[in-house]
Amino acid sequence: MKFVRLCLALLAGAAACSGQIARPPDPGSSGAGGSTPPVKPPPVPACAQQGLPPARLWRLTHTQWKNTLSDAFGFTSQVAGTFPADARLDGFANGADRLAVSSLLTEYYYRAAGELSAEVLRRSGDFIGCGVAELGGKCLDDFIRGFAGKAWRRPTTDEDVGKLRKVFTTAATATDAATGLRMVVEAIVLSPHFLFRTELGPPGAPAGQVTALTDHELASALSYTLWDAPPDAALMALAGSGKLHEPATLAAEAGRLLASPKRAPAALDSFVQQWLKIDDLVGSPKDPTLFPGYGPQVAQDLLEENRRFVNGVVFDGDRSLRTLLTSSTGYVNERTARLYGATGSGSDLARTDLDAGQRRGLLTQAAFLAAHADGDSTRLVDRGRFVREEVLCLDVPPPPADFKFMDPKITEDMTQREKLTIHAANPACASCHVLFDGIGFAMEAYDPVGQFRTLDRGKKIDTSGSLPLPGRPDLKFDDFVGLVGELAKLPEPYQCFAGRYLEYATGRPAAQISRCEREPLAKLFEESGYQIDKLILAVVTSPGFVARRN
Repeated sequence: MKFVRLCLALLAGAAACSGQIARPPDPGSSGAGGSTPPVKPPPVPACAQQGLPPARLWRLTHTQWKNTLSDAFGFTSQVAGTFPADARLDGFANGADRLAVSSLLTEYYYRAAGELSAEVLRRSGDFIGCGVAELGGKCLDDFIRGFAGKAWRRPTTDEDVGKLRKVFTTAATATDAATGLRMVVEAIVLSPHFLFRTELGPPGAPAGQVTALTDHELASALSYTLWDAPPDAALMALAGSGKLHEPATLAAEAGRLLASPKRAPAALDSFVQQWLKIDDLVGSPKDPTLFPGYGPQVAQDLLEENRRFVNGVVFDGDRSLRTLLTSSTGYVNERTARLYGATGSGSDLARTDLDAGQRRGLLTQAAFLAAHADGDSTRLVDRGRFVREEVLCLDVPPPPADFKFMDPKITEDMTQREKLTIHAANPACASCHVLFDGIGFAMEAYDPVGQFRTLDRGKKIDTSGSLPLPGRPDLKFDDFVGLVGELAKLPEPYQCFAGRYLEYATGRPAAQISRCEREPLAKLFEESGYQIDKLILAVVTSPGFVARRN
């Protein structure tokens, strides 16, 4: 039965039973949204052309899958809440080359499709304009055009309708009309046209040449980047008119989507939490003996604090990354106030001015500090290395292969700094540790749940240190708050952030993005006063977003 369902779905997706997706319909063909001229490839600097992403398919993330289902049918799937997590050791969860469809995920897709089709049948009056037993003809075609178009994020062609009509007829003849309706629904949501975003460009583009995304592909690229959701009716209408690719129209639509208070904040929050690697905080428990007041609810509160802080700056404040890095504003309730030495009451998070001598921006939030710590101890090396690599984009060599270092001088009564000082004295370790240990030493003022502290193992914590910078004298500091303040004066955090957002928006790892793409965006970001909305709008109108190398 599963094989039959899969073949029906692939048949409906114009893919036979090979599992390969066809190019989207030519915008100028009958039934594909009217007659519009092919999109002219955008100008791309010669130095950036080789680095453009290739024509590709991009599987929806689990969040995008659920949001698309909700927009198309008005409800989502309970099964979707149990999808196996996508593996992510580094980079972002939406990396285009990592989002495969495993056999396990396929099983979940089948179950979710069955659940969805049963719900559509149960609520058939909301979806079809006739009784299920009389389903056929125009009533069936209207259902197919309406819901396949929403689910597939493009107009349905006569060919699409014919294939899905055949699915219905085959199933209804063998069983009944109710089963036929269910098979059509399952074919729609199991189709590659639902599960994947296409970035193939128009048919006939010469191999090796720069090609523009079609307007409907561009609509999906824009909405899934800025909303983590499919295009709305207004965006689809612009795509259908063939005008979305026009630079002024694209910029205006990007601004409209980014201004949506319902959709845009959640998508940006997802990027920030993945960038900071705090998105799995709830799944990282702490030792209940050492931290009895910390649990999943507190972790949720800390993530919500991060969201409110980011949204307060980007959507209601000065929009500057500098503010995100340096503000001492927090959001606390009675569960989290003690982590900050603040006063809070009730479950609602209240905006609070935190101790400026202890807290300064995203990197001193308890969510970030707790995410980069073990259940019973800090991860000094991980914290320092993360800031250097992911916040400053400064390279760190890999550790020596199969190297193990156990010095008998290291004892359990030592502070983390004392242990690492001995460890890094070994020549095989020193060249790496000197790059980031100073950052980690400063962050020792925060325990595994992000509370400020002055003692470790009963000894006073030394938070002073230095940070080597390429081509400049070492940056010296007394504590982490001071270090953050100095980092905020450097160009590296802003250049790095611009590059990280470009990676996220285009689904590419850093190694696949050239300096020719990064540098203009970093310059524009600097000229804007590091306003994040200006960076986002620049990225989604850049060549690496709107063009592919065929």
